Amino acid sequence: MDYEEFIFELMDAEPAVLGAAIISNDGNLLYQTENWDITQNLSVVNSIITECKKPDGNNPGRLEVMKIGYMIIEFTPERVIATNAARKGHIIITPGGSGTIISFIDPSTGPRDALFNLQSFAQKL
Repeated sequence: MDYEEFIFELMDAEPAVLGAAIISNDGNLLYQTENWDITQNLSVVNSIITECKKPDGNNPGRLEVMKIGYMIIEFTPERVIATNAARKGHIIITPGGSGTIISFIDPSTGPRDALFNLQSFAQKL
């Protein structure tokens, strides 16, 4: 699979996605857009992905990506939604078949507006 092409198709389908990355099921960063770097936060993101996949997973309450803090407002096996209280955007983590999409959502939109497209694309992984 061409991950760059996949992410750009997602971004075309969902304009609220301003940056995105794909993480394999074994925790490796497969691709990220040039405007969004999650490498410094990969271990934390991976632990959140692992926990959210568990039926009784432990919600850490917070997530930090690129030195911006987000409060986790939804934590289920299908998705993690986090938002920044200072209106600096949202993060949505959507596990799929062979990996997980983590995306940065436009601060001017609600995170749920992008959820359908993100979950649809995650199922294609």
